[in-house]
Amino acid sequence: MQLSFEQIKELIPQRFPFIMIDRVVELDPGKYVVAVKNVSGNDIFFLGHFPDKAIMPGAAIIEAMAQTAIVLFAAGKKNDISIPPSGAITPPSPENHNSPYPPLNLRGGGEPCLPAGKPPIYYFGSVKARFFHPVVPGDQIKIKVVNIKTLPTTAYVSGEAFVDDRKIAEAELVFSVGKEE
Repeated sequence: MQLSFEQIKELIPQRFPFIMIDRVVELDPGKYVVAVKNVSGNDIFFLGHFPDKAIMPGAAIIEAMAQTAIVLFAAGKKNDISIPPSGAITPPSPENHNSPYPPLNLRGGGEPCLPAGKPPIYYFGSVKARFFHPVVPGDQIKIKVVNIKTLPTTAYVSGEAFVDDRKIAEAELVFSVGKEE
């Protein structure tokens, strides 16, 4: 199963300038997911990291893994999104919306705003990471996240990030799952 950028926005709470994944190229909900981040010299973190030699911050790579993990779990909740027989995920609409949460509304300028009664929020519990090579503008990061263990209020995942065939980072991530009040 693959997801477009617009479909990703239906699953994760982050918005510009903090969305760190551009596309999902492979997804087995609840098991594993592979996402892509196209690194551009226009990414906002390059304004200060570093102005004379742009290198993607490690924290941004970890955030890309975390957002990929959110897609892994959010896509697995069939009551949050509609998955037709074709396997393509369609964003909720008045016709296909079967979630207990109302669909995203659009303000005057077309900016998304989250409705009251939002879906679960995934908070970082801990991160153990290693970085092997720098990431620079023009690179395309392929991120693979695998579900290790899921409990009612906690999720454990393992992530790896590659540029071409070279591993640039790996991490073990632990999430606490809660509801925003």
